[in-house]
Amino acid sequence: MNPNLYHSEDFAADESFIAYYHQTDAAAIAFWTDWISRHPEKLDEIYNAERLLAKLSLRLDEQELQDEFARFDGFMAQEHIAVIPLSAQKKQGFAFTKWALAAVLFVVFSFGGYQLYQSQFNEVSYVSVHNGNGKISEFVLSDGTKISLNSNSTIRYPKVFEGDKRDVELDGEAFFEVAKDKTRPFSVMANGIKTTVLGTRFNVSAYKNMPRINVALVEGKVEVQTVGGRDRMTLKPSEMATFNLETGGLTRSAFNTANISAWKDGSIIFENASFEDIATRLHNTYGIQLIDRTKGLKWKYSGQFEKMDYLTIIKSICFAKKINYKQTNQTFILTN
Repeated sequence: MNPNLYHSEDFAADESFIAYYHQTDAAAIAFWTDWISRHPEKLDEIYNAERLLAKLSLRLDEQELQDEFARFDGFMAQEHIAVIPLSAQKKQGFAFTKWALAAVLFVVFSFGGYQLYQSQFNEVSYVSVHNGNGKISEFVLSDGTKISLNSNSTIRYPKVFEGDKRDVELDGEAFFEVAKDKTRPFSVMANGIKTTVLGTRFNVSAYKNMPRINVALVEGKVEVQTVGGRDRMTLKPSEMATFNLETGGLTRSAFNTANISAWKDGSIIFENASFEDIATRLHNTYGIQLIDRTKGLKWKYSGQFEKMDYLTIIKSICFAKKINYKQTNQTFILTN
């Protein structure tokens, strides 16, 4: 099967990907490291697959492994599901191991067998919150963590955190005030970047229509890592990690803590912003489209707007840059 068409369950059931995940085969590691670097659009699927493998990997000794195979075979027979005999044969150079058993179990779950094999895993109920253009919301998770969710953003989290982890998924931008719990790390997965903390305040900006992901730490300490942990960085307060989706580079920089979460109060702040930065921010906030038809204009713009409508912002930008605009519905064309 073509990996370009894979979903998370396909990655989790692929023996070479399993070998890559567990770092047990050099060829698999080389192949998937290269493939992932060339397919950033699959980072969310990759992360979900890794999370599935983390949950389903059965760390058994050989006797326990045989017992699990026997129990699994009995389950399959009970449900009248055809089973292809498994042996120590190798496929594409990767041995079928206890990790492959975990992947097979996942495939069974995906076809409705979850409830009947529930003794090994517990179902988790998830909540998904989406903000449309111009909407900002605040809410508290079951552990006491406070979240401010920006406009045009979606967050998904368990209704109740169970086990030894607190994992949430973000598409867009959010500010987190994480409740301290030294026994359960809090992790945010956003477009292929994982940020892990114990208790802190930080901002994550990871819109899918932006070429960069920013993680800015206000208080405490966080660890930022790419999928698979190939690159990682520990931040101190007032430091920001930026992941470039085009180059795959992870860099560190300083930032103004007063500005990073200004959006929570309805403010928009630009600091030496490019046209792409301005257009993306206004689109994500107001749902409008900006098109640059100017010639020879160097786009480095700074400005602060507190609870202003988008037309006022566009007029201010055009006045500062000495350019004009033409509006057609929600589209603005900027010209000299």
